[in-house]
Amino acid sequence: MATGNNWAGDAIVRDTIMRDKRAVIGNPGLYIPTDIRAWLSSTNSEVIQRALQDIDLPSAHEAGTFDLRAWKIWDYVADSVQYITDKKLFGLEDFWLFPEETLVLHKGDCEDSSFLLAALLLASGISEHCVRVALGTVSTPDGSFGHAWVVYQNELGRWCLLESTLDAVPSELTPADPFTVPGNEYNYQPQFCLNGSHLWSMGATKPQLAEYLKTRGRIPRPKD
Repeated sequence: MATGNNWAGDAIVRDTIMRDKRAVIGNPGLYIPTDIRAWLSSTNSEVIQRALQDIDLPSAHEAGTFDLRAWKIWDYVADSVQYITDKKLFGLEDFWLFPEETLVLHKGDCEDSSFLLAALLLASGISEHCVRVALGTVSTPDGSFGHAWVVYQNELGRWCLLESTLDAVPSELTPADPFTVPGNEYNYQPQFCLNGSHLWSMGATKPQLAEYLKTRGRIPRPKD
């Protein structure tokens, strides 16, 4: 059953500045305003390109290889990055790592692993039209919390949900829409999505990003 989510995004959000996701080293109370799109600007990074060399990706860019490419990168991130909260790793409530940092640490929370996963997908040659990092909430048997995940539009045109915090991925790509249906054990509710070019709101309500982030801060994060 599909809910008709427009995973590509509905309305472009012009204010893309994250004002409290990066702190000055040695001064955790002094934040560095950062454009949210910067977290997906590593596609030409030599560090990211070298990471791709560790993955057995198809050498050809032809029909049938892009979905396999996406699955292999998803599997690599699941195997390489250990989930850990920012509080435990940095002593901060919400600190967003850049993909290269997550690669070095092999640790991070949902935003960190999602930005890494999306950056690797884009760097592998998958079009940015087919990749989004989604920001929203997820409800699980353990409760509801603010969350980030990746969606990828497969070669048949269907958006698939790539949960970046898994320890092991399913054997095939999983359609995204069923996870937004009420009653699903794991219920994902996206409010924003982005790639390296744009940030979009999702749904008819057009939520404000600043207000969403404040609300998200009041939603308990998952425990590691």
